[in-house]
Amino acid sequence: MTIGPGPGPGRRAGSAERRGALVLSLLCAVQFMVILDTTIANVALPSIGREFALAEGDMQYVITLYAVTFGGFLVLSGRLGDLLGRRRLFTGGTVLFVASSAGCGLAARVEILLVARTLQGLGAALISATALSLLLVIHAEGTGRNRALGIWSGLGASGAGAGLILGGVLTDTLGWRAVFLVNVPIGAVALLLTGVLPRDGQVTWDRTKLDLPGAVTITAGIGLLIHGLGLGRQTGFSAPATMSVLAAVVLLTAFVLIQRRSASPLVPLRIAGRGPVAGANLAIICLTAVMGGQGFFLILYMQGVLGYSSLQTGLAVLPSAMMAVIGSTLASRVTAKVPPWLVAVAGLAMVAAGELLLARITVHGTYLTDLLPGYLLFGLGLAAAFVGASIVGSNGASAEEHGVVSGLLNTSQQVGIALGVSTLVTLAVAHTGAQDDPAATAALVAGYRFGLLASAVLAAAGGLALLLLGKGTKADAGELRDGCTSAA
Repeated sequence: MTIGPGPGPGRRAGSAERRGALVLSLLCAVQFMVILDTTIANVALPSIGREFALAEGDMQYVITLYAVTFGGFLVLSGRLGDLLGRRRLFTGGTVLFVASSAGCGLAARVEILLVARTLQGLGAALISATALSLLLVIHAEGTGRNRALGIWSGLGASGAGAGLILGGVLTDTLGWRAVFLVNVPIGAVALLLTGVLPRDGQVTWDRTKLDLPGAVTITAGIGLLIHGLGLGRQTGFSAPATMSVLAAVVLLTAFVLIQRRSASPLVPLRIAGRGPVAGANLAIICLTAVMGGQGFFLILYMQGVLGYSSLQTGLAVLPSAMMAVIGSTLASRVTAKVPPWLVAVAGLAMVAAGELLLARITVHGTYLTDLLPGYLLFGLGLAAAFVGASIVGSNGASAEEHGVVSGLLNTSQQVGIALGVSTLVTLAVAHTGAQDDPAATAALVAGYRFGLLASAVLAAAGGLALLLLGKGTKADAGELRDGCTSAA
């Protein structure tokens, strides 16, 4: 009888690699689903409005409530993952997200839809903060983590575009309810696979380790900021929107003061104020602001000026999403030989150049000449910037800091999107209003062009922030050593 080889080091290593690949696939798939839901409902809004007889302003709450709870609870979710167990919170968040998605899709009244959408945002926050934290725990600093972050960032960068495409297809073929119900089977499969995640250790709840005043002020502050910026975009910065933003500023200022005095701060200022961490988060805010503003302008341009349908609009974004996937793969490999901050700066430069190309749109523009070149360059740069900034913002953190770091990075994305859409749209509207005939199509296109030019400036500002603050990370020397070793 022939006896095969025992479970030696090679076999154990191969098994660990397969398990690691499965864990990464699970985390990225669920994160993709969460990012998808930030835009997938946008295309379905007119159908939802018709079914429930909603005014145009009221329809936006389907988007805003998700964004407010998603962005508001990210930092707290990251910290709770550190205290209660990341696998537990990831699983609980997925259950909540799936259940609330079913509630959205089956809602018979608009009140049920809005409550379910709010809970969906909370589930998304629990998933997103703990998933990134798990990724950082599983992969030690180095080439392996950079590749994992490359995949993660690529899916995040392409998820918003994919949401527009899928939203158009599902709404046109199966109706708006399918936009939410599609999450149920995906989430159910994800729940079946959570057993592959690393187990949480024994948890003994210690109330003193949770900074409750800090948790309340940052959650309410970020939620009010996103709400105020969204309201400002819809109705202009009248009293309600301005008061919401001012209240957010007061709460966030109070949060900083609380962190300075807290024995167990929710976000230790020594972490948030660390040069590379601050630079990475500023860059991501600028990057997602550009992404949010650009999406708003170009959807209006394609549908309102060029006459595209919802499905055609989604397909028009597809090349940019594909370039984001390619760019994330290339960027994660390049970071083995080039400092991550430099990769991010180069990506932001490409984003700025892409926005300048897109700012050439005209009333009688065509997709191949006016949109496609800018979309391709933007998608490539977006992914490179996300990968580089995520590495810069997460490397150097201890295991106890992973939840805080992941919460900050994810919060920056949500705040950036809200900030970009509100401020860039305000600038574009003001420029349109300054034209001789503000109601003319040419005036609208002039406003879109101005907003895209402002986006290019914002992308350059993000690159400058990383250039000034992102150098000297622990990753720079370590990644260069890894690259030289692998090259040798």
